[in-house]
Amino acid sequence: MDTNYKSKHRDTKNFTENTVNSNNFSVTSVVKNKSNKMKEKFLKIFTFLIFGIGFSQTPISLESAINKALDNNLAIKDGTLRVQYQEKMQRSATVIDPLMISGEIGQMNSAYVDNKFSVSQTIRLPKFYNSQKKVLAEEYKNSMLQLDVHKWQLKKEISLIYNELKYLDEKKKLLKKADSIFSQYYKRAELRLKKGESNLLEKATAENLRSQAELQLNALEKDREIALQKFNFLINDGTFYQNDKEKYTVLDINNLGENFSGNPIILKQLEQEKNIQNAKLLAEKSKLTPSFNIGYNNMSMYGTGADDKFYERSARFHSGMVGIGLPVFNSAQKSVIEAQKINQQIAENNYQLGSLQLKNQYTQNFNLYQKLTDEISYYQKTGLANSESILKTANNQYYNGEINYLEWTLLVNQAFEIENKYTDRLKELNDIIIEINALKSDN
Repeated sequence: MDTNYKSKHRDTKNFTENTVNSNNFSVTSVVKNKSNKMKEKFLKIFTFLIFGIGFSQTPISLESAINKALDNNLAIKDGTLRVQYQEKMQRSATVIDPLMISGEIGQMNSAYVDNKFSVSQTIRLPKFYNSQKKVLAEEYKNSMLQLDVHKWQLKKEISLIYNELKYLDEKKKLLKKADSIFSQYYKRAELRLKKGESNLLEKATAENLRSQAELQLNALEKDREIALQKFNFLINDGTFYQNDKEKYTVLDINNLGENFSGNPIILKQLEQEKNIQNAKLLAEKSKLTPSFNIGYNNMSMYGTGADDKFYERSARFHSGMVGIGLPVFNSAQKSVIEAQKINQQIAENNYQLGSLQLKNQYTQNFNLYQKLTDEISYYQKTGLANSESILKTANNQYYNGEINYLEWTLLVNQAFEIENKYTDRLKELNDIIIEINALKSDN
């Protein structure tokens, strides 16, 4: 399981979680005092000034968020530019050595001054140029596959953050309900203290429970702003988005099964790395092939000998030249070839390692999925119902005077913990489902 998107909010597990269903227990929400409202308003203004966040946030579905990110994400744009770069580079495969032009003037043939100019060109065998072209073609294919990998990673990353945002919204609901219940409890404790029906310890306990819920709610709001920043950084289209408010449920899972041969996107890219190293080895070997040089000379010649008198200008004379370059001193190039063979082995090892890691990751996620599915099933069938029953009974007995505030606190905390753990497990399960769906995805 990808640990980059593990929830950083485990500390909220121990707060006094869960809440009572409105059909079973009617609790009125406590209105925030003016000081808290001013603090909240100041926090929003500060966030807007520092991060450029407007007060309005546009809801967006996960699918739309992924599509917008694929169009606007800077990492994807970088990958697209790299593809374009490699496409242009393919035209550089047949780089021809510069055409050499030289000239001479002086007493080359007699006492008289002659002149000469030459043109020569070095060329390689077609095998050399084809091997270079093959390397560039394989690197171009690799750039496209790397872009596919970036897109695959981006889709998974956005899905994980989107799930985190929905999880934080669900935790916020629980904290608000807890804050409402504990605020109501605090008001009752304060009233009972004034009437002499309780002591300061009960009031202090009630105030502490309410304060803890408020502090955790404020901390959660900040965590949500951080997650939203990550979310909108990935989308990067100038509008500030938030997740939709649909019910937080278990995500759909695709093609679940124990047999898994590896993610095709990742394996294709690793396979392409092998192709690149194979092409580079052939290119290095081609450098041991001979090169050829062809040339043309044109020169003047006055007189017929060293002491011949000058009577008239002679005609110009022509000649051609053909040469061959043999890599006789090639020990350095042979070392390069041997080193490239090691690169081949590294690419093969990376493929085997990547394949094994993907299978191992899938096996771990598959086992976690089964474990969390069982836990979620328990909570949905039994746990949540028990939580509501405990909370309802505790409130009825407390307000009827059948239990004291310490017993009420213990029971309410127990009821809250059940629903809070359910929400945490649901988040973990959805993260696992996102990982499994990504591993099984081919696009």
